[in-house]
Amino acid sequence: MAGLGRSIAGAILSSGTKLVSRAADTLLRDPRGQEALARAVGLAQRGRRRLEEVQGRVMEAAGIPGRQDYQELARQLARLKRKARELSEQLDAARSDDGGAGADHEPEGADPVDSEKGRRHTPPPR
Repeated sequence: MAGLGRSIAGAILSSGTKLVSRAADTLLRDPRGQEALARAVGLAQRGRRRLEEVQGRVMEAAGIPGRQDYQELARQLARLKRKARELSEQLDAARSDDGGAGADHEPEGADPVDSEKGRRHTPPPR
């Protein structure tokens, strides 16, 4: 019985698709149909623009950032990441140039203690 239901649904879908295809073909061949379709598309585009404008105003009034705000934040974040990477590379290069001395250098007599990520630091005086 399930197979019969599927074949009926498939036949209905196939017939509906053919009918819609013929109707669309007839509409697009007729100049009046083409004009009507062009008007409908233009109306839909104007409606969409209007909806986006109203949505933007409502979101702004509610203090909700819009798509452009998020895009600008994404660009700023990318710039910050790039700058942080450049600074990190410069810092690594400076550390390797002075033979590892500097921030990682431990004073004589210091008692180094393991810290996070395998780095060592000197504990504060007691």
